[in-house]
Amino acid sequence: MSDYLDANNEELLKDFFAEAEQQVETLESNILVIENDPSNHDAIDEIFRAAHTLKGGSATVEMAELASFCHDVEDLLDALRSNLVEVTGEIVDTLLTSIDTIKSMLEARSNGSIYDGDIAPLVQKINSYIPAKEKKKSGSSGVKLPAGMVGAKPAAPEPVAAPAPAAQADNGMPPLPVLSDDEFAELNDAVGADQKLWTVNVTFDESNPMNSVGGIQVFAALKNCGTVLKTVPDFEALYEDEYHPQVVYYVAASCEGGDLEDAAFLDDVTTAVDAQLAKKGEAAPVAASPAPAAPVPASEAPAVQGKEPVEESAPVPQAAAEPSAPSGEAKSEAPKADAKKAASTGHATQTGSILRVDSKRVDNLMNLVSETVITKAAFNQNGLHMADLQVKLQTLNTTFKEKQHRIAEAIPKYLEMLQNGIPMKEIRQKYLEEFGTVANWFDAFENDFKISSTKYRSTTQNLGRISSELQEGVMKIRMVPIGTIFNRFPRVVRDLSRDLGRKVNLVIEGEETELDKTVVDDLLDPIMHCVRNSVDHGIETPEERVAAGKEETGTLILKAANEGNMIVIDIIDDGQGIEVDKVRNKAIQKGLISPNKVLSNQDAYNLIFLPGFSTSDKISNVSGRGVGLDVVKTMVEKLKGSISVTSELGKGSKFSIRLPLTLAIIQGLLVRVGKEVYSIPIANVIESQRVRRETINTIDNYEVLNVRNEVISILRLGRLFNIKKSDEDEYCFIVIVGSAEKKIGVMVDALIGEEDVVIKPLESQFTSSPGIAGATVLGDGSVSLIVDVNQLLELGVKQELDAQQIREAEAIKSAARG
Repeated sequence: MSDYLDANNEELLKDFFAEAEQQVETLESNILVIENDPSNHDAIDEIFRAAHTLKGGSATVEMAELASFCHDVEDLLDALRSNLVEVTGEIVDTLLTSIDTIKSMLEARSNGSIYDGDIAPLVQKINSYIPAKEKKKSGSSGVKLPAGMVGAKPAAPEPVAAPAPAAQADNGMPPLPVLSDDEFAELNDAVGADQKLWTVNVTFDESNPMNSVGGIQVFAALKNCGTVLKTVPDFEALYEDEYHPQVVYYVAASCEGGDLEDAAFLDDVTTAVDAQLAKKGEAAPVAASPAPAAPVPASEAPAVQGKEPVEESAPVPQAAAEPSAPSGEAKSEAPKADAKKAASTGHATQTGSILRVDSKRVDNLMNLVSETVITKAAFNQNGLHMADLQVKLQTLNTTFKEKQHRIAEAIPKYLEMLQNGIPMKEIRQKYLEEFGTVANWFDAFENDFKISSTKYRSTTQNLGRISSELQEGVMKIRMVPIGTIFNRFPRVVRDLSRDLGRKVNLVIEGEETELDKTVVDDLLDPIMHCVRNSVDHGIETPEERVAAGKEETGTLILKAANEGNMIVIDIIDDGQGIEVDKVRNKAIQKGLISPNKVLSNQDAYNLIFLPGFSTSDKISNVSGRGVGLDVVKTMVEKLKGSISVTSELGKGSKFSIRLPLTLAIIQGLLVRVGKEVYSIPIANVIESQRVRRETINTIDNYEVLNVRNEVISILRLGRLFNIKKSDEDEYCFIVIVGSAEKKIGVMVDALIGEEDVVIKPLESQFTSSPGIAGATVLGDGSVSLIVDVNQLLELGVKQELDAQQIREAEAIKSAARG
């Protein structure tokens, strides 16, 4: 028997939590859809399917409290789907509250505990919306049950009746499968010393909305009593989305048959359960998925051997007939028992980070890997050819040296011939005959070397192409749509607008835009803060909007788009905008700026990113504590991005977040300072200039450079990193980094060029150095540190503030002397 359903199976739990998260998102998004369009039956069906899947999955991994609560929610959804209940605001609120409870249950389980909140009032509220329905009766599938069996009605003993029809076993249940001697022996071998081998025969209610997972639910229940050794049909068939009217379980357990029957009988799921000690070769075979029998009226049901037909007026056993309590108390008993057992072995589940990848992208990687293997073979051949050439060169060189030695020995002879009057022409002819091949001695080798060099260059270019495509393919594997976080905001905006008394229409654009998974994981909080700020501070109340000549419903746009190797996320509202004077007065009040400070509009907008800054006059659960946008700025800069805000009074505001598509590989500008090589992210580079050192001026002991009538502060990278070098060069290079609002010039000795760099994080003992974001390994094997431009900008701003304080102190001294 497969152990896939083992509740401690880490792979199963990872799959479950990933699937559950997706189902919860589907539930939440579609509930918001039916709030605006109650007649959308497709959304209602999607909600029901998601709840159905979540309920079955939670039962599979033995999360009884979650399965039970999902069952209650599913009852309400079934009533909505059947048009027994209309979609109202109260029902939507209740469903959303239920989603929050499901999230809490999942979070508790992922942390190794069990949710212990009181859900009885919520369950009672859910049940209050459902009209009274006719209670289901056990045995309604048409199978007549014997007295004393779980789900059957007791009957008085009567004389022996005629035998039951051949289609049924002697107890009124469908027949059991035949066990061969080998199968029976194999099952017996797996039974413990204090255990018995039981056959648990279960029939299921076809009218149950989740009848396709009933077999899995019973499996999970029986595992609490013993070890499930075998099922008929096989487990793989049970896990398919298909209804099985009968399932037989072979269980090794130390308990009695009645305990197994109690555990396997599930209200609204099973119709009858019979547990017997296993036997071999006595029953007729049963099909893996027999067709459900047609319902038989009670008056026409076949008699059970030795018993009269059961009267309708006979009392019904509590286990089968008592409906679940509206308050959820009855349903909570079993989950509590399961919860105690799970708690004893509970442990935190590491759900990890799961990516859903298009198979075409994986196929593309496989093709590139195969090309890499071919290229590797080509390099091997080139290497062998180069080795042959090396041997050939050594042989030629040895022979050539011998020729040189012979030439040196022949020179006196030729001089003697010349002294004896032999003509030079004859001497030359004799030399060419003896040593004429020396001039062309390496020609053949040169041709072979050129051919080999050409092949090597071609193979190298091919490897470069494959590497680039492989890098791009791997990056695409890591890319996920930003819609995975955008889709969470309809609920956020809905709740915020209700709490703040606003009417807000959320418009989402570009949700298919992709970026790195690591960036997406850290991007939720920054966007959340910006959205909350726009709804709270930006969009006015309906009365204020009408008075200002606007529609009473405000518009909030959440938009994403690609710009080169960057992604731009805009949060735009049509609210009241940012009031510069109010921001300035608040900043002076908090001591963030001096009263004499002259602020441009953009400077005022940037003040809202300072720690502790808030224009809200009262503290609420949304704003007023000055915690929010400064966190946004910090987190965005941690992602190597930038954030800016623009606004127009009375028209609205826009937050723009610019981020690299990936944090793993970036384009860097390699620069040299002394003997060290540093990498500056290209995304932060505005321009670079080669300037004479004398063009750099000094103001208040700080170096500055005039670039097209704009004064740029200069930061010497060599001084920052304590690199000893001489300044004897007449020229130096200034790399201007930052953004349009904030710039700084970094002085370096030389520009090497652009290169793709792989970011490697530094160990904690090296992260205390300001201005360093990480490291990379260059092509020659040397290590290059990656410059953190945001920290350099902070250093530049600090220099400006220090210079301003010095000027103000000198002005005060001058005034005192006067």
